[in-house]
Amino acid sequence: PMDKTNDRGMACLGLLAVMISAFGYAADVPVAVPVATKAALEFHDHRELLWAVAQVLPIVIAGIVLFTGLGARIRGACARLARGRWFWTVTLFACAYLVLAAAITMPFSYYRDVADLRSWGEFGQSPTQWLVGELVSLVVKLVVAGLFIWIPYALIAKSPRKWWLYSGAAMIPIVFLVLVVLPVWVSPLTTTYKPLGDKALLAKIEALAGRCGVPHIPVFIGGNEDTVVGLGPTNRVVFNENIFKNETHDQVEFTVGHELKHYIEGDNWKALAIVTGILFAVFFLVDRLGRALIAKSSSRIGFADLSDPASLPLVVLIFGVFWLSVSPLFNLFARHIEFEADRFGLELTHQNYATASMFAGFASNHLHTAEWDTFQMTFYATHPSDGDRIRFANSYRPWAEGKPLVYGDICKPASGDSNN
Repeated sequence: PMDKTNDRGMACLGLLAVMISAFGYAADVPVAVPVATKAALEFHDHRELLWAVAQVLPIVIAGIVLFTGLGARIRGACARLARGRWFWTVTLFACAYLVLAAAITMPFSYYRDVADLRSWGEFGQSPTQWLVGELVSLVVKLVVAGLFIWIPYALIAKSPRKWWLYSGAAMIPIVFLVLVVLPVWVSPLTTTYKPLGDKALLAKIEALAGRCGVPHIPVFIGGNEDTVVGLGPTNRVVFNENIFKNETHDQVEFTVGHELKHYIEGDNWKALAIVTGILFAVFFLVDRLGRALIAKSSSRIGFADLSDPASLPLVVLIFGVFWLSVSPLFNLFARHIEFEADRFGLELTHQNYATASMFAGFASNHLHTAEWDTFQMTFYATHPSDGDRIRFANSYRPWAEGKPLVYGDICKPASGDSNN
């Protein structure tokens, strides 16, 4: 009972801080970082364990399929169905593996994404929404596999020593296509997106973008996150469907400024470069480590050459381990990008108090925490913690001190702003 009382007390203090912020009690007074409740910390630790299981499960599945020889037996069945035709053997095996992996992981995914959240009082997707999302995701994976999985295998057969280099180069336009197709055409199959209808806000966005030399930006409302999607002509800003319920006018203005940084600075192109680099590295490791493992365990795994379609679980295994190894570096870079977007938004809008209040409100929500622990910071935190963002918004005011702005050469100062 005492723990529950403390939790309620902490929640009330967080709510009080948000109410004070909402009323603009004193724009120059730093916003306090909410203290996490005991329940929030327990929930956080519990969800970290589920996240870890979700990362390890595909690696375990790949290892079982590979080292039990099940992959080789499935490939044999696919070859018979395809009547020995190489392309269809590769495609059928890839699809069979994806369906098998999905069937094994779906019960856990349902528990993590629906049942467990509801047991903690967090209501997100309904079971039907979750199922539709899972099926759409699987269909997309099957289509991508059918269209592209044959390419690296054909290159392995044609150029056994340099296939990894050619495969990496061949994947660049494909990754570009995926980064455009998934958010622009696939996501709308399960989520409704519509053009921004608020003319006043649209005019505000256009004015902010105009100060940065961008005459027009496509803006849509839908989904559950604020983001920039697409590349090139398909690039667009998307605000979550509840942004006007969850944020004040000043907070929306900062959010606009934050997303403008991603749009104007072309951060999605940086993501393309990173994904491409990862693919080159993975293909190289598959070539070196894969050949060594096949030479040592060919009788156990049921195939003797990397060009055999049954090697796909081996590729998944190496990729999974590699990604867990490099994800801390990726997350560090991602947090830097998001931190700079916060800086950009503050320099563009000067909405420090509204920004700090917004993140304090997020951190005060049910079962949320304002700080990242070491595990989360290392393995899956792609944004600064709410606590770090509150502290930064409280303190970052170079324009008030006559100091130059980091992005002063990209965006013009607001009318009447003394900082040049």
